[in-house]
Amino acid sequence: MKTDQYNTLMPRVALENLKLIDLDELVRLIGKNIEFIFNFLKSTAYGEEIIRTCGDIVEPELLEEALFQNYAKTFNKLLKESSGNIKKLFLSVLRKFDALNLKTMLRMVQAGMSSEEILKYIIPLGMYDRKKSQTILSDVNSISDMIDSLQDQDLGSILKETLRAQKIISDLSPMEAALDKEVFTGILKEIKNLDRRDKKIATNILGIEIDALNVKIILKYKSLTIDHKNIKANLIPGALIDEKILESAIKEPDIKSTLQHFLWSVGKKHQVYQTIFTKLVEESESATSHLEIILEKASLEMSLFELKKNMRYYNIGYILAFLNMKWAEIKNLRCIINGTARNVGTDQTRNLLILPENY
Repeated sequence: MKTDQYNTLMPRVALENLKLIDLDELVRLIGKNIEFIFNFLKSTAYGEEIIRTCGDIVEPELLEEALFQNYAKTFNKLLKESSGNIKKLFLSVLRKFDALNLKTMLRMVQAGMSSEEILKYIIPLGMYDRKKSQTILSDVNSISDMIDSLQDQDLGSILKETLRAQKIISDLSPMEAALDKEVFTGILKEIKNLDRRDKKIATNILGIEIDALNVKIILKYKSLTIDHKNIKANLIPGALIDEKILESAIKEPDIKSTLQHFLWSVGKKHQVYQTIFTKLVEESESATSHLEIILEKASLEMSLFELKKNMRYYNIGYILAFLNMKWAEIKNLRCIINGTARNVGTDQTRNLLILPENY
């Protein structure tokens, strides 16, 4: 991408990047009461949304809502100031939040939650905002009802195709995998239109997210003892972890050997992959949920790696890395807020945070 196309965008990203909360300050919030967290956040980049959303009412749900609003505002500002292939890539990345909101609705409908409760967890970004989600959720009492409400939507037909598989295994994994596959296939398509340096960096930052998703799918399906054919059908075209590696990993007899296969296959190709999969192999006897937390760090680790390596250049990596770090920050803040609200121990909350491996 030509430097002049970054001229208006990069200063905005640099300014927003400076507003990120220092990790030490963020970690020190663990165990603090809600009032302390509320007052702290008022003095950060989230202050405007905190004051507008919460007023004088200090409640976890309102704090989370303010965090979502801030991210949406930041993303939309960057989208507005971007152009050309950068803008097209941003629009494809925006679709991740469409999938995320749909997955939230599916999980909560399955759990029997009311539409009023579900709407509190919808991120105000993308096509499926609160207004549209409310329409979809009206008179919905089951997954089948929700699919019927989505039948005229672009992602609705994709979900309908997986409804039978969902009923067979009584798990939402096929639907969630189908949504991710559609979204990330679109992202990969837009990456191919970027110039050489941008293409390589975007492939690393967004590609590791795809590879991590594929590993999650394999781990989840192995725990459900799903057959190899169905696992393969739900995988997404990967970055460093290609189809051949995925097929071999699926055939491994257990979780540890699967993770070892990934480490041997891609660990030498990239430093970040080696870091993540070494950790996964070490923790391979842990619950799948714990392994997924480690995989959540992959995107952040790659973002930090690319920032350090290419920070002196104008490139797409600086923008994508910032958005990833911002989103990780919000997920960490939500984790801390909910940990406080539910009286979760400080050590447990700390273990759930998405932090750099060397922090």
